[in-house]
Amino acid sequence: MPDFFRDARLFAFDLDGTLYVGEEAVPGAVELVARLRASHKIAYFTNNSRNTAVEVREKLARLGFEVRDGEVSTSAAAAVRYLKDAGIDDLYVVGSDGLRREIAAAGLRIAAEGSAKNLVVGLDNDFSYQKVAAALSILMGGGRFVACNVDARFPVGQGRYLPGCGAMVAAIAAAAGRNPDFVAGKPNDYLLAVIAQARGVEPGEIVVVGDSAESDVAMALRYGCKAVLVGSPPCDVDAAVLAVEDLQGLQAAIGEAQYEPPAGGAFAASAVGCGGSE
Repeated sequence: MPDFFRDARLFAFDLDGTLYVGEEAVPGAVELVARLRASHKIAYFTNNSRNTAVEVREKLARLGFEVRDGEVSTSAAAAVRYLKDAGIDDLYVVGSDGLRREIAAAGLRIAAEGSAKNLVVGLDNDFSYQKVAAALSILMGGGRFVACNVDARFPVGQGRYLPGCGAMVAAIAAAAGRNPDFVAGKPNDYLLAVIAQARGVEPGEIVVVGDSAESDVAMALRYGCKAVLVGSPPCDVDAAVLAVEDLQGLQAAIGEAQYEPPAGGAFAASAVGCGGSE
């Protein structure tokens, strides 16, 4: 796949499963990001809606990653931005304290169960029948239904997974007989559009690095970006997708490119990986 990295100005990294799993950085992740930072812009993104962007930044720093202002984007923060831009307020929140903090910081109103007009759903460790009932009442009354993401599960290390935000969204959607009006997180490209706007780059100048074809890669292709799929043997996927077995494989692909410093901070020459479209 010749010149795969030539136009890249920003590398956007998924977090859970790509740069870290649980409380451990993936081998080679810290070094890879540090190397790319010398010549490119860096962004971190996650569908995890439990924590604020500040809390995610603190975790990355704790694991050894350099993180600068404005580099972390979460599905919770993206959902809150959408709510604010769309003028959706008086919210019943199914989600974490982190999501509530993001909402409050944006100046939006969190309403009690009986008076809320609209619904926002994130990952909720205390999800219950009563919350489904409260959400149903809002939706049956014509309220808007906004979800942080629809991930069915997420990795927690040692081959274990836990239910994701999508499990809560699906329960409410089944009860109400309607899907969310808007999903902020991947595979929707809204999260990536927010990153591109904030960092001043075009879709074709972004390389998304993630471990999920269904979410990370799908988001990248939907927005017109290139993508690196980590955890898959090199194969023919799509001309805009480079599949590598691990981050060391990405390091090797980048190492085979010749870097030309002046023109926009991009890698030139060729990178190994997927050779063509399906």
